[in-house]
Amino acid sequence: MGHEKEDREYLKDEIRREFQLERMVLFSDAVFAIVITLMAIEIHIPESVRFKNSEDLSHELIMLLPNIIAYAASFFYIGYTWYQHLQVFSLLKDYDKGLVIRNLVMLFFVGFFPFGASIIARPNNGMFLIILIYFLIIILSKGAQLVLHHYILVKRPGLRINSDITDELISFKKSRFVMIMLLVMFALVTTTTELIEDPAMKAFAWWWFFPFPFLLKYFQKKIK
Repeated sequence: MGHEKEDREYLKDEIRREFQLERMVLFSDAVFAIVITLMAIEIHIPESVRFKNSEDLSHELIMLLPNIIAYAASFFYIGYTWYQHLQVFSLLKDYDKGLVIRNLVMLFFVGFFPFGASIIARPNNGMFLIILIYFLIIILSKGAQLVLHHYILVKRPGLRINSDITDELISFKKSRFVMIMLLVMFALVTTTTELIEDPAMKAFAWWWFFPFPFLLKYFQKKIK
């Protein structure tokens, strides 16, 4: 009888942990979905606009192109972030306070994407500052995601099921390398922009990003 009672209590505890973990995943999925929805809401034609002919409609649709591009870029980034979140959480069998906090921090920064997508789509003279804000949102959300993945994959192995995580560790190392490269490239762009006095020449500072895909492809092959 004693062993049966212990087994029942253990089973109840397992079910409770799985239920709480599922709640965390569902909450995270809801945040991702809401963020994408809020970005889509920004794509609209003002109600004050009246169409006299098809040319007026075409003009308004062309004016929406920056919003659509910003939405598409942000959508694919958030979608990929959600996919990585799904993969790493499939390894979990339990949770703790540290996991909850790190997950909330990541979702906090992801929640800034509707703001970033809305300002980067608006034409104005402070474009460098706008790009900087959008870039910081990406870096902060990606950094928080890497901290979360490190906690699951390295720091707290007891939270995971017993499975091979070789592929996940390689993916984590590659993601960490990408973020380091982005930080270096953007630091070079920022420094170069400040050094160039001619406003017409400042755009050339972004050429630092030109070798980024080639360097990324070369070094990622060496990560094991």
